[in-house]
Amino acid sequence: MISPSRPGSNVIPCTLLHLLYLCERMREDERAQYMALSGASEFSPETAAVGFFNTPGLKFTVLGPDNYPAASGGAEQIGPGVWQTWMVGSPDGWTKTWRSLTKAASWLVNGLLEQDDVRRVQATCLCARSAAAKWFERSLGMQLEGIWRKYGRNGEDIAMFARVAEG
Repeated sequence: MISPSRPGSNVIPCTLLHLLYLCERMREDERAQYMALSGASEFSPETAAVGFFNTPGLKFTVLGPDNYPAASGGAEQIGPGVWQTWMVGSPDGWTKTWRSLTKAASWLVNGLLEQDDVRRVQATCLCARSAAAKWFERSLGMQLEGIWRKYGRNGEDIAMFARVAEG
């Protein structure tokens, strides 16, 4: 399996403290998505951080220029050969480290799809998050597969993106 970190990189293994720091500063659009998909009636940074940390699978943190967490992300196996990605970041984190975040996420997706037992890596986002949707397509090479109409807790539409192994 792929390693969560490379020497000399600002990509490091994810910790609960990183996730708590980020969930306390979570972008509003990510908070709305978390609420829609988790079913929570109110947002708790502690609950969100513990939930992300306890998600099985791979996790990483990208440090910003100040050496504080800019974003954390990962992927969990949700079925044989199928992995679901996730990410949480602060507004400053995305602005200042978007290139490193993209490289880390791309590295994760590519690394998973190079494994013999992985055939699909997928991501979801609120349809209202058009920048996230463009990022999935342009930066991670994913394709929009469809819309889950009224899937979110309050009837939000969710977009499903995926990239599948070639061959």
